[in-house]
Amino acid sequence: MALDTFGSILQESEREVLNSLSKFVDQLPLVMSEVTQGVSEFKPTPSENRDCFKTSYNVKHTLLVKFNSDTIDETNIVEETLKPRVESFGGTVEKVGLSGNHITPCIQLYTPADAVAQRLKSLSLSDIRILATTISDWFKRFED
Repeated sequence: MALDTFGSILQESEREVLNSLSKFVDQLPLVMSEVTQGVSEFKPTPSENRDCFKTSYNVKHTLLVKFNSDTIDETNIVEETLKPRVESFGGTVEKVGLSGNHITPCIQLYTPADAVAQRLKSLSLSDIRILATTISDWFKRFED
C-alpha cells in the first residue's frame, strides 16, 4: 500500500498519525458500499433525537457551534428544541457562529498531509484552532 511506503520515510513521531489515517482509509470501502446501497441517514434520525431531547436532555450548560459554510447544519433547530428543556431546570444554551463547515471538527491539528502540504491546510487549521479556543474559553466560564 502507498501508505506503507510513505510510512518508511516518516519520523517515529509521525507514525501514530499515519496509523490513524490508515485506519480511516481502510474504512472507506465499507462506507462507500453503504452509500451505494442507499444508506443516507443516521440512526436514530435527527427528528428522533430531537424528540428525545425534549424530555431527556439534562446538561446544565450547552454550547452549540454553528459553522458559516455548513450546508447541512441544524443548529437553529437544535437550539429551538433544547432551549425550553434546558431553561426548565435553570440551565443555559449558548450558540456561537464560527468559520468552517461540517467537517471542521474532524480536522486534526497535524496530519500526514501536513508533512506534504502544510501551506494548503493553513486556513483549515486556523478554523479548527478558533473552534478549540472558543470551546475551551466557554468551559472555563463554568470552572469552580
